[in-house]
Amino acid sequence: MLSDDVLNSIIRGSRKPAPTLMPKSFGPLSGVRVVSSGILIAEPFAAYLAALWGAEVIHVERPGGDTYRYSPPFIEHEGRKVNTWWAQERRNMFSIVVNLKSERGKEVFLKLLKQADIWMESSMPGTYEKLGITDEIAHKINPELTIVHISGFGHWGDENYLGLPAYDAIAAAFSGWMSLNGFPETPPYKPFPYTGDYLTALHALSAALAGYIYSKKTGRGISIDVAQFEAVANTFGGLWIQTIELGDTPTRRGNKDIYFQPYDIFKTSDGGYVFIGALGYDVFRRLCDAIGIDFSEWRDVHYAPGMHTEKGKAFDSLLRDWVARKTSDEVIEILKKHNVPCFKVYTLRDALSDPHYNARKDFIEWFDESIKKNIRGWGVVPKFKMGEEPRVWRGSPRLGQDARLILNKLLDYTTEEIEELIKGNDVCCE
Repeated sequence: MLSDDVLNSIIRGSRKPAPTLMPKSFGPLSGVRVVSSGILIAEPFAAYLAALWGAEVIHVERPGGDTYRYSPPFIEHEGRKVNTWWAQERRNMFSIVVNLKSERGKEVFLKLLKQADIWMESSMPGTYEKLGITDEIAHKINPELTIVHISGFGHWGDENYLGLPAYDAIAAAFSGWMSLNGFPETPPYKPFPYTGDYLTALHALSAALAGYIYSKKTGRGISIDVAQFEAVANTFGGLWIQTIELGDTPTRRGNKDIYFQPYDIFKTSDGGYVFIGALGYDVFRRLCDAIGIDFSEWRDVHYAPGMHTEKGKAFDSLLRDWVARKTSDEVIEILKKHNVPCFKVYTLRDALSDPHYNARKDFIEWFDESIKKNIRGWGVVPKFKMGEEPRVWRGSPRLGQDARLILNKLLDYTTEEIEELIKGNDVCCE
């Protein structure tokens, strides 16, 4: 626990105007400072998006570094290596390693919060409280701070759930997401990539920005509790009302839609797959014209319950036979002429050579700080139209790469004080 003298000294200290670390301001979040102290995917991805959009993001790692740094697969270059996910999702971030179990480490961390607009973390509930870093103390130090806690089950609720270990697949299981995905004859599907993490990140960032706006309007910071299972469950649309009010619990139905057909994946003669969707009678009519059948004869199988009858199943077989006799390109070309939504099921390799991806500059090259080499990966989305739009200005940082810069330029530690912190293992530098 920090002494009252140290804590009061931090509280009385002044905040610096932001930004101070960025080499150049850009993007819609220019001037916003984020302290990020989570690991793996959900919280750091939320912070990473903010960094792409121009925020100054200080990623605080524990001694030894984020787990993701040491997980395969790796890109290796001249004796250095970097995890591919790390290289993609830690761009534009500053890295400092802080030992929160030491008093001086806590002091450094709280001074960072003093200078921050947003703090996002993803530790097990109660972790920071045990360290003496409560929301109340953080708001005493910085009354305008927006705090975002991210965890599997949330920070309050039934005590039997709080603090349970969780990954995105646990959220998918608990939310019911797994029960909805897969085929009736197979076990439930696990999401991949880590859907629960990315949905949680999007909820966390949107909530953080809402908190930031609120703080700017009122001068008061707030705390936000993002439970991963709720972030996943929040995307279920009308399925909750269907379950509650209609007593109809959705189950796994494979690739078929619940309410209408076709909205499914079909195999072509060249071994590929296409997705075809036709929602609404106008689109369904155009599909019937495209495959040479009479709309008036088949219109009653478009929606449920007709789609689940023998006649509805006969339409599905008819469409599958039509697709199976043609290549993917032939199917796409015919349905395109009739304005029916259809596209080839791409692999990631297909996307790399696609002209539309490339016209939108979705794949870019940058210099990765971890391996000191240019690499190519996914670019910046969404696309902003502005003078200094979001961009990648640096690759993933090395462990503790920016510690001296942060301590000196932002927190006003002298060179001698910084060396003392490093020697005492309160902070770590590369």
